Order: sequence, then structure tokens, then C-alpha cells
Amino acid sequence: MTASYRSIDYSIRPAKFAERRMLAEAFRRLSKFATIESYQYVGFGSIWFSDFTHFHRALGIERMISIEREAAHSARFEFNKPFRGIEMRFGESAAELPKIDWSLRSIVWLDYDDPLNKSMLADLRTIALAATSGSVVTISVQAETPPLVSVDTSEGELRPSSGIDELKAAIGVARVPSDAVDSDMRGWKLARLLRQALLSEIEDCLSSRNSGRPQGQWIDFRQIGAWEYADGAKMTTISGVFVDRGQASIFASCAFEELSFYRPSLDAMRIEVPKLTPKEMRDIETRLPLVNGQDIDPGHAPLRDARQFATFYRYLPAFASFEP
Repeated sequence: MTASYRSIDYSIRPAKFAERRMLAEAFRRLSKFATIESYQYVGFGSIWFSDFTHFHRALGIERMISIEREAAHSARFEFNKPFRGIEMRFGESAAELPKIDWSLRSIVWLDYDDPLNKSMLADLRTIALAATSGSVVTISVQAETPPLVSVDTSEGELRPSSGIDELKAAIGVARVPSDAVDSDMRGWKLARLLRQALLSEIEDCLSSRNSGRPQGQWIDFRQIGAWEYADGAKMTTISGVFVDRGQASIFASCAFEELSFYRPSLDAMRIEVPKLTPKEMRDIETRLPLVNGQDIDPGHAPLRDARQFATFYRYLPAFASFEP
């Protein structure tokens, strides 16, 4: 991972902000498994600790672990910790994740800013092989189409490289569907392909984990959400719960399907931040929430933006206007 905190202020990314709020709303429903306060949260806090701050305040989680590879700047990270309950672990995630006590119910967010690679899949594998029932893993990766550079062929000529071939090199042939083509690397199609790769990794891990165990004790991964958005670079996220089949009724009682952003498959919710003035937002809010599938009256705002606002208004940050 790059030291993205040097170039990205996580506190001012509105789509990421909305995603974080939706995740918190979903995580509250885990209380059917155990009190949310008893969970541990594991993530990559950077110097902003935006997710740590929100999940502590919204969920009351006190045991929190932040993994940070930039050990040379440890003093700065320690200084910026918003709460004393956050334990810093300095080192590569590949080295630090196996040291965590996974017997505790956990909420984990592997929040990467870089394109998916084998080391990220290895981190995901560590969690999928160890997480206890009722634990959640969320993983975010960049979904920008990489530039296709020219390469030398055996004849000494140049040709465009294959995006699918580059993806296979980055994450392994087994994680790329056999029918994937270069056109699947363009636009938001790549985000879907990456979600498919992440789910494939999880299912492969659980197949190994469940081998030799009675089916009634198998662990399943039950996806609860999938998102894609672009505050800058295109990003995609999946989130789901590890569930012992003996606790399937507990998962059902969480009623994740009641959430407007519930996405149990490859289809994702695309977070699009409307381009509205604060006054337009306040005006539209007076006609929300919508009832029985009615369309929004946009007032003086563009209809498309008004519809986006009606979808996400509960999760978007409160925007303030300032005089120049």
C-alpha cells in the first residue's frame, strides 16, 4: 500500500463518508449475535482515523486496532489517535493480521486505496480462515482501469498489452473468470470483476476451512452490501458476515434485507453525490422521505441530482457554504 494519507484527506470524501454511514447502520444489526460494544474493530486508520471515530461514536466499540505500515512516522499516528482505546500495530498487514485474536467477534475493514493484488487477497484469506461466526469483513479496492502499455513480442514488435492478462498477473489466474475479456476492464465493469475475484477468494478459503467438518458447522459468507463510487479514483467495496450454519437463524433475525442498500450479489449500489447547493438540499429535504415509491419533486434543482439526493440524503455529510 502507498502512504495515501499524504495525498488523500479521508475526512472530505463525500461518497466514502456515505459508505461509512451505511456500513455503521448495517453493523448495528449484528447485535443479534452479541452486543456491538463487545466487538473489536480492525482497520487501517491512517492519520485521519475517520472510520475509527465514526464507529466508536455510532456503535460504542471500544476495542480498536489500527494497522499502519509507516512505522517511521509512528509518533505522528500515535498523536493523531482520537481515542486511547485504539491500539496501533506498526508493520505490514500480512504480518500483523495473523497476530490478532480472531476468537473475538470482529468488524474488519480492509480499506485499500490501491488496485487489487495478491497481498490483499492474502490478507482477506487470513480473515476468512479464522474469523468467528458473527464477524464481518469489508474490503475496498481501487477500480480504475490501468493504462495499457506496449510490450515487446517475441518478434521484436510492439503491441498493446492485455488488461485481462495484467489482472491475471496481479491477482492470479484462478481469481479471473475464464470468460473475462479486455472490455470487462473498462469503466465500472472492472469494479464488478474485482468484486467477483474477492468473493471467489472468500469462497475458496471457506471451502478449505469447512473441509472435514459436519455441514451443520460449516461457515458461510453472507454478503450484505456492495458499493462503487468515485470521489477521485473509482473504488469498489464488498461487505459480509461469516455465519456458522448453526447460527443461520440469528443471521436471518438481523434482517439485513430491510436495508435500502442491501446487496447480496455482484450488483453494487453506486454512490453518486448530487451537485446541489445547500439551499437546494434543504428544500428537497422538506419533501423527504418519499412514500410508496413516489418520485421526488426537485423544486429548482435538476431532477437527476434531486433523485440522487433522495437516495443518499441520510448518509451524506452536512455541507456548509462559506463566503469567499
